[in-house]
Amino acid sequence: MSNGTSPVANSKLYFPQLDSIRGLSFIAIFLFHAARITDKPFFLADFIRYLYSNLPLGLEVFFVLSSFLLTWLGLNEYKKRGDFSFKNYFKRRALRIWPLYFFILFLGLIVIPAIASYFHNTISLPNAWYYVFFIANFYTIDHVFFLRILWTISVEEQFYLFWGLSLKFFYKNFKTIISILLLVSVSFSVYAVTNHVSSYFNTLTYLFDFACGASAAMLVFRKNKVIHRLRNLLSFEKKLFYVYPILHFTFFYFLNNLSKGITNDFIALTSRYFFVIYIALFIARQVANNSQSTFLAKNRFLIFTGR
Repeated sequence: MSNGTSPVANSKLYFPQLDSIRGLSFIAIFLFHAARITDKPFFLADFIRYLYSNLPLGLEVFFVLSSFLLTWLGLNEYKKRGDFSFKNYFKRRALRIWPLYFFILFLGLIVIPAIASYFHNTISLPNAWYYVFFIANFYTIDHVFFLRILWTISVEEQFYLFWGLSLKFFYKNFKTIISILLLVSVSFSVYAVTNHVSSYFNTLTYLFDFACGASAAMLVFRKNKVIHRLRNLLSFEKKLFYVYPILHFTFFYFLNNLSKGITNDFIALTSRYFFVIYIALFIARQVANNSQSTFLAKNRFLIFTGR
């Protein structure tokens, strides 16, 4: 092909390297919840604590990946069939998530309370309907952590429904839809920071991630010149691309230490946006440059963890 795009890029529907990326993200989130860093001083203590505080960014990777894959599958379906089946799309999503999700709800809402009652203990339970209808991320009253960790499923399910309808009815207006998602998300986040509104669990916060993932899928699928450039990085550019996360967190670490108050909050928001954009481009390069993605594509441990 004259533009250098691998034929795999427009035909393949499964990329093991994306499972590896998901696996790395899971490990980051697991470490954030499972590990604790001592308050005692040690070499590079402040910097390591800063890196530790950013481990939840692994959630952003999940959202970017989900959006990329859903958009990729939708674009391929349009290419092969000339249409998009919302019914099949929704069925695939339900079969992939609902069995385990509702099993966990059964444990959390019925089994565990029964066991607690048997031992004369009480536990804080949420309104079950928030979880049944996938709006648990808006339930802010404190309750058992066993269920609270499912809030990201609610965010994803809300997006799945919206994106499935967008694929079905607004396929020709994708660029407009993505632009609206970006505008709404950035506007909400700026409003939240300015007015000290909690936004961590809010779906609007993560529309930026979903928009970036969808954009990356479109760029790869349509063999955009940005993807052509990513596939053909010069040697020093390739090294710079892969060490960017280190440079990113080092830069924002110093910037974070030099600021405070609302300025610090805006710096954190800017850091998050640059990280999400990088992840979207990283995923796009992995898919478009599939033949060179040897480590992530062949690492069985990361692939297993991601799946």
